[in-house]
Amino acid sequence: MNLAKKQKTLFFVNFKNINIYNILTLFMTPTVFIGLMVIQYFQQYMTVNELLMAISVGLLLGVLLRIEIHNQPNWYSQETITFSFLGSGMLLIMFAIQAIDIDLPIIFYMTPIAAFSILIKYFINERFALISSVMMAVFGSFLFIATDFGMWQLFIYLLLSQWFAVFMFESIKDRKTLLKTSTSLLSVHFVLIVIFELRTWSTWTMMSSDFILSLVFSMVSVLFAVILTLGILPLIEAGFNMLTESKLLSLSNPNHPLLRKVLVEAPGTYQHSVMVANLSESACESIGANGLLARVAAYYHDVGKALKPHMFIENQSGHNPHDSLPPEDSARIILQHPYDSAQLLKEYGLPQEIIDIAEQHHGTTLLKYFYYKAKERNSKVQESTFRYKGPIPQTKEAAIINICDSVEAAVRSKTQPTNEEIKQIVRSIINDRLMDGQFNDSDLTIHEVLTIEKNICDMLNGIFHARIEYPKDNMMHLMPGGH
Repeated sequence: MNLAKKQKTLFFVNFKNINIYNILTLFMTPTVFIGLMVIQYFQQYMTVNELLMAISVGLLLGVLLRIEIHNQPNWYSQETITFSFLGSGMLLIMFAIQAIDIDLPIIFYMTPIAAFSILIKYFINERFALISSVMMAVFGSFLFIATDFGMWQLFIYLLLSQWFAVFMFESIKDRKTLLKTSTSLLSVHFVLIVIFELRTWSTWTMMSSDFILSLVFSMVSVLFAVILTLGILPLIEAGFNMLTESKLLSLSNPNHPLLRKVLVEAPGTYQHSVMVANLSESACESIGANGLLARVAAYYHDVGKALKPHMFIENQSGHNPHDSLPPEDSARIILQHPYDSAQLLKEYGLPQEIIDIAEQHHGTTLLKYFYYKAKERNSKVQESTFRYKGPIPQTKEAAIINICDSVEAAVRSKTQPTNEEIKQIVRSIINDRLMDGQFNDSDLTIHEVLTIEKNICDMLNGIFHARIEYPKDNMMHLMPGGH
């Protein structure tokens, strides 16, 4: 059961927050499809009834796709543009292939449609890749309708080619794995061709020119799909600033200029961020969230502290400047750091997902120490003055970093925390966040919160485990130069 569900709009349009640009971009693929159908109609490759059916199907699939996107947990404008670019591009490729020889029914075997589903899975997610594959298979069936090949056979071939590609291609960065999975996909194509040819099977079928040409076309299809995938991948990553696994791995490099800046100017914050990253990645993986995203976002979530490192306790060595400041001034400095982090991340061109987590990692929590300190001086002090301005975490990864950030700081403040103390600290922080409504927009469930709590406790128990205290005589033997 969800702690709180995001408020959904009626049907699929939020009239208060409508984005015409996104809607126009989203419907680009169905619009391109309808345009190509109109061209085929004027070329007399289809009848009026077939054209009207194609237009109806295009509009219906566009609406259904909009509903599916509305239910996607994390959807940004980059995803919309990427889908429109890949979808429209694949339609144009299919149109060009069928135009090569309209009288050759088997020409559709050359279509590199697997590239579409592979890239959608890589840039968006597997669920959306499977759903959008159905749309692309339907569109392809209409585009090749003039080839006199059975429409259902067209649909099945184009759909299964994409679905098998989605399940087979786990990593498109590993060239060796890519070659193996390409061979497997080619085998699937061969099997489908043999099945389709069974309807006219004879002793001479395997020697017929059409059968051999079909196999050659399917080989070209897989080869073309791999080339397209590897060629388009860097263009979309760079052009649309898409957050992919390879980009996250690149951002996790400690030699990144922003991480170097934090390491040099705020070393305590850097060490804190590394600890939060370890805890967050493990907690995310325990509930099926994106552990790599959480790790990288945790590295960068406090970069704003590098602007005033001495104002944060992990970077202080003795003197604390807050001792001589009014609590209101101290709070103003501390409360600003998530937004300083977000601004720095924007300046360095980091992906929006990481910027969002930096802004959200404290939610609207209360800065209790300075609030109660101010209340001792003035009982009428406003609580809102000592709260972060949010927003509260919008994703599971942001919510987990919210927990781990506070837990790491609280446990580190203890000299030798026991397992029971660690458990009490973690549970207290999580309960406080729940009661304060900080996870209301994150889609975390109670079961997931309990799993996160256990995972964080296990991690911290491993980090702060009890160590054997060696006798002084034994220590001398362990030291360099000891006898």
